[in-house]
Amino acid sequence: MPADRLRKLATALVLAVALAGCTPTVVEPTQSPAVTPTARPFTLITSDPVTTADPVIAVGDTDSLLVNSVYQRLMLVLPGSGELKPDLATDCLFTSETVYECTLPEELTFHNGNVLDSSDVKFSIQRALRMGAANTSIGLLSALKRIETPDAQTVKFYLSWADNQFGYALAGQAASIVDEQVYDPDAALPLDVQPVGSGQFQVFEIAAEQVDFTKFETYFGPRAGILDAVRLQVVPDSVAAEAAIADGTADVVWRSVDGAALQRLTDEIAASPDKTTASGFTSYHLPGARVTQLIWNANSKLRENNDLRLGVAKALQGDRTLDSIVPVGVVDHAASFALGGRPKLPELKGKRIKLTLGYTATAPGHADQARLLRDRIESMDKVSVRLVTTGDADLWLTDRPAWVNNATGWLQRYLAEPLAGSSEKLDELVQRSRTTTGAARTVAFTELQQQAAADNTVLPVSQGDGILLLGKGVTLVGDAFGSGQQLGLWGISHA
Repeated sequence: MPADRLRKLATALVLAVALAGCTPTVVEPTQSPAVTPTARPFTLITSDPVTTADPVIAVGDTDSLLVNSVYQRLMLVLPGSGELKPDLATDCLFTSETVYECTLPEELTFHNGNVLDSSDVKFSIQRALRMGAANTSIGLLSALKRIETPDAQTVKFYLSWADNQFGYALAGQAASIVDEQVYDPDAALPLDVQPVGSGQFQVFEIAAEQVDFTKFETYFGPRAGILDAVRLQVVPDSVAAEAAIADGTADVVWRSVDGAALQRLTDEIAASPDKTTASGFTSYHLPGARVTQLIWNANSKLRENNDLRLGVAKALQGDRTLDSIVPVGVVDHAASFALGGRPKLPELKGKRIKLTLGYTATAPGHADQARLLRDRIESMDKVSVRLVTTGDADLWLTDRPAWVNNATGWLQRYLAEPLAGSSEKLDELVQRSRTTTGAARTVAFTELQQQAAADNTVLPVSQGDGILLLGKGVTLVGDAFGSGQQLGLWGISHA
């Protein structure tokens, strides 16, 4: 082999050995830290949007749920027995026939740390009376004349007459206690402003479609919250609510599934060996809590037509399953509206009458029921009915419970807007029902319900169970409902 070729071969071998010795160390790629997904908060789903957190004007179902969990009232009504008990107060009692006195504990504070005392109570009740919002529990306070606060822990209510139902009035939603340092005495709290109460839960964030709550750790009262945090999520319709149940993205579902969806879920629960849906949901029934009524708008000129009101009442008679505006099961209920049969409808004179019937689009089952009611009312000659979901309607379909679950509470819708010819009689009957006991009281309540059936301004339609759907591990503890059977967050537990 020539010398130059040997030299080149030797050089190549040396280079190869050098390159082999300089092979870089392989560096393993470092892995990014594992991302832990944020746990879904305990979620309660409903379909009615939040419109206000101010207890003075709150009338919607979701608004009431919020108000009952964020604020306290001096008294509460146990949903099962109807018994009146102290809530914010340590005690309330009559010191004379027309003086009702409440005592507050010294430890009370609002969510923001401000002291809660008798001055806040006086401010809150006077604010509710001054604002006087329609369709609220404010009418229950009709006997109140003035309020005195001799010291920080004492509130004295002076009454115009000896109203033995006044304690129940202080359990009504409009009588919720607010912080006088935060709330405008003459204007409602805007939705984008965080509400301040002393209830079991305080609001962390609030919007029309979602509210986040945290437990108020220094709550002082008879029913402390159990969960540390709760999210109230508003879904657009029954389809979304049913999907949340199937996907397990909700823990509680309230007032958001329609009749067909509820039947599907009921069938699934009944067929399961564990009596749950595939995602672990069960149903909780609140007997007789869903009461449907058709209410005449006091601003409707057609309301003044006696024959028309009678005709609407008779047109609904065949489908009616509830015989009074005071539901079955409530003390002093008295049958007063006719049920079933084929009543003869009155003949209406003059031009064709065009009625509007309103319902809440987000309320489960309301659209179907409104269509049925329209068909029944249109069975009268010369009457047409148009369904609406906004604006002023002549008639409104509702299944909102009474502010206080007793006869006085259920009569408020009728008594708040009496016919001119009935006002004097109703005033006398109201005072008699609220100043007497025993048989005399029963007679007065019976006459009130009979007069409601004669006036036909508030028409009972049906009574059924309130149904709450509970996810896996969710239970209700104690009384989970407020004075008017509105759902509260305090009684919900999650294993």
